Parts: sequence; structure tokens; C-alpha cells
Amino acid sequence: MLWGYAGPWFGEFLQGDDSLMGRLRWLVGNGLRAAHVGLGEVGRMTDAEREALGEYLVEHDLRLVPGVHFDFLDPDHDAVMRRTDEAIRGLGEYHALLRAPIVTTLVGKYHRFMRDPSLQEQLDRLPSVIAPIAYACHEFGCPLGIENHGDYYATDLVDLCRRTPFLSLFLDTGNTYLIGEQSLPAIRAAAPLTIGTHFKDHHVRPEKQTYPLRFEIGGAVLGEGDVGLREAYDILVETAPDPTALVMLIEMIPPRPMGPEECLAKTLAFVRSLEHPGSRL
Repeated sequence: MLWGYAGPWFGEFLQGDDSLMGRLRWLVGNGLRAAHVGLGEVGRMTDAEREALGEYLVEHDLRLVPGVHFDFLDPDHDAVMRRTDEAIRGLGEYHALLRAPIVTTLVGKYHRFMRDPSLQEQLDRLPSVIAPIAYACHEFGCPLGIENHGDYYATDLVDLCRRTPFLSLFLDTGNTYLIGEQSLPAIRAAAPLTIGTHFKDHHVRPEKQTYPLRFEIGGAVLGEGDVGLREAYDILVETAPDPTALVMLIEMIPPRPMGPEECLAKTLAFVRSLEHPGSRL
């Protein structure tokens, strides 16, 4: 397994240096080996900066996970094709430099409860739009995983992956609650198609004294919330396509009033308590 950090990037962590290199130095200092990066951020670097980045990644055995994010369901088909071509060119140019193990994506402003387009219309249109990027990522050797980003049930995306060649899941363990889905059943359904995670926990409770009624989702030290992360981890180890290659990006929202540094220390202790073959954390 490849353990890394997805965010948030608190000021207490970076001490005023929120550059990509600053984030990488923080990873190394905490025994982590992967993070997200935007293709645009890499594209804006000078040649010398990209060379230094590549050398640092190799020296410390780090991996960066690029993301492809645009409106897949834009009615302007030509705009979708342009963005698709741009994404494929960027991935082709930089995936080797970044030592990218996977690529992530998400649908964007759409969600399963929309009426226009309906969920079925969305799921019918998405495969043909995502397929070119998924195929390119497959050819580059860094498979594409689509995230459940508080927009679709993980089970909706399982269906989408089965209908889209070379598309896998990038599973956010906490976003299940955000869309009203039970976490462990969702993780169990998603795991056989999962290539990476936002490994995240939440404290949750119903709030019935407000209107509209709501389901309150708060931060948590990993392993101390209501997701059931230890069992979720076991499910992934047992049923993911390649558990040793899973990209496990910690996403951590401290519970109030706990500070980020205390939350990180407790979170890393929990992660180290898991049995993860091949992990160096």
C-alpha cells in the first residue's frame, strides 16, 4: 500500500510554505509518500522547477496523483472534447515525471438527486465521455479512479465503472455519509473496483431540532469516528483488485476543539496500528 495525505493542508503543517515542494517536504517528514497535484500547477513550473521536482520525487520515493476535473456533462460537446484532449495531453506529458500511480476524477456539479438530467440520464451519458480518458490512463499505466464526492452513491459509481472500460473507483470512505449512504455496505460494494481512497472518518448524528432537518457530519480522528475504518480497511485488503497497490490518501478533519497536529499524531498512530502488507508507514 502507498500511504499519503490528501488534505486539508493546515497552516500549522506548512509553516508558511504552501508550495508543492513545501508539501512534499512535509510528507517526507511524516513518513508519507503520496499526495494530489494539479496538472495546471505542474504546467506553470519552469523547466528547472520540474527537473528539481522529478529529482526530489525519485530521491524520496514519492508519488503524485494528478486529477482530471471538468464538466463531463456539459451540453457543449465540442468543449468536452477540447477539455478531454487537454487532459490527455497533460497526463501524457507529466505522468512519468510525477511517478503517478493512479489518476483521479469526479463528475463535478451534478448529483444523483437532480431531476434534469436525471440520474439515469447522467449514468447513460457518462461512459462515452469518460472512456477516452480512462483508456489513455490505462495506456499510460496509471489507471483512472472516479471519486464518490458527495454526489453519487458508491453503488452508482460501481455501475458506472462496469459500463466504462478501464474505469475504477477512488473511494472516499467518509463521503458515503454525505450523500446518505451507509458506509460499510457501500465500501463492501465498492472495494472490488477500488484502486485508491480518501481514507477519512466522521462523527455523525441526526439533528432533528432544525428545519430543514439535517444529518450532522463532523470531523474525527481516523479510527475514532462512525465510519468503521478498521473494518473498512479489512474489506479493502480482502477484496480490492490489488491491495498492495492501493493508494491510501489520508484526509483528516480535526474534531473541535482539537488542533491539526494532535489530530495528525493520533491519526498516524491509528494507521500504523493497521496491518498493511508492503506499507512503510
